[in-house]
Amino acid sequence: MIEVYQHQVIPRLTKKNKAVAISTAVALSLIYVIRDRYFKPPKNIRHLPYQGYLDVFRSSITNEPYPDRAKRVLLPIIDSQSNNGIYVRLGRLGWEIHITNPEAVKKVFLKQDLFPKADALKGKENTLAAKFTNGPNLLFLNGSHWKTQRTIANPAFHRAQPIQLFGRMTQELFIKMESLGKTIDIPNLMQRWTLDIIGKAGFGFDFNAVKDDNSAWVKTYDIISDGMQDPLYFFFPILDQALLWLSPKRQAVHEEMRRFANMLSEVIKKKRQDIESGVQNDNLPENEKDVLTLLIESEQRGEGALTDEELRSNLHVLFVAGHDTTSNALSFALYYLAKHPEFQQRAREEALSILGDTPNDILPSSEQLKQMNYINQVIKETLRINGPAAQILPRRTQEDTVLAGAFIPKGSIVTVDLYNIHRSQKVWKDANQFNPERFAPKGESSQLAGEGMTWVPFGNGARQCVGMNFSLNEQRVLLSMMCKFSTPYAWRSA
Repeated sequence: MIEVYQHQVIPRLTKKNKAVAISTAVALSLIYVIRDRYFKPPKNIRHLPYQGYLDVFRSSITNEPYPDRAKRVLLPIIDSQSNNGIYVRLGRLGWEIHITNPEAVKKVFLKQDLFPKADALKGKENTLAAKFTNGPNLLFLNGSHWKTQRTIANPAFHRAQPIQLFGRMTQELFIKMESLGKTIDIPNLMQRWTLDIIGKAGFGFDFNAVKDDNSAWVKTYDIISDGMQDPLYFFFPILDQALLWLSPKRQAVHEEMRRFANMLSEVIKKKRQDIESGVQNDNLPENEKDVLTLLIESEQRGEGALTDEELRSNLHVLFVAGHDTTSNALSFALYYLAKHPEFQQRAREEALSILGDTPNDILPSSEQLKQMNYINQVIKETLRINGPAAQILPRRTQEDTVLAGAFIPKGSIVTVDLYNIHRSQKVWKDANQFNPERFAPKGESSQLAGEGMTWVPFGNGARQCVGMNFSLNEQRVLLSMMCKFSTPYAWRSA
């Protein structure tokens, strides 16, 4: 179009209008270059279907819920006959290749050397998100440094399964629920409950979130969490960096972040002192220890040592990976059980058969949790249809490769699209329907076992979420006790 304008339109114009015409041509050329360079993916991945820049921008600025965006734009692309489970859209690192093909997902998860973590915070230094998650931690590290930390963290998280604490905290939750009347804001309550769990089981700190509606640390954490989700600072990180001085309100959020980080540093300092003097975490029985204690004691066991900076950075990650994710999973599980009384009844029958039908509370044991097959099916189906994260942290390809028959050039940003692989009609039958029977023995899930990776809410491979079993046991305890606690009444959504 521009070439035609320059060679056919301009020569016919009078000298008087030529200056205006040339300026117009230059403007059109600039528009073309900007549109081609910034509003479209790079040319080497433009052979893949993509969601346009303006649509992503509009969706983010209007706070369109991700499930709505997926239903409106992404799933129609993925589930089309011509698509092979790969598409491109704008993300934190620019244009990202999203993978929903199960075989391709398997390759990304298992070939860690080919798909190492990308530097997700490059260019985002000193933003609120970077201050909260950046640093030498399991989430972002690669190579030998990551392997060293994972070697230390694996046994710590394996030992840190405070089942009794989960049970006692659930009893405290029930006391709070009885004071709230007939209608309860479950998402808010689950956020507070899981925050208390992370504090006490993670590093021996009491947020007092369930008991105290005005807990100061809950308010601090909520301010930080809300601040990190503001789309304005996603698209314009400079507002969080060089131009932070323009917004006193945003500066106040950064100050809350500083307070939170200082609190964790003091917790680590005190924990080291307590370990040296033999002081036990009062929230846990003698045979159970919090995650921070186990990480610090790893040096004494000869498993390796973490610096205070590494410990604090990983505690930040523990919040990201273990708080909102579990609270959302529990909220959705209770919602689906309220919406489907037949599933709720089956879960209740199983809980009563294992924990007994006496009116007093029974704290489940680890052996009893292993018997909760149907409740486990409910948890797995909840994590499929409303998982803890929409996607994994992006990876950067180290060489040219092929995924699901599509050429992926070296240096591309690749991510596994967790939400859409779980919602794709190509992968799951009636994918939008909640049905725990998918995970029954010989159910749909087992039939898909040989077709790549189809259920991946915690990732997979060497970088699978280290806190997966911690979260699953937390959910099993609360849901089983909730089923027993609510007998003989069923709960329903308001």
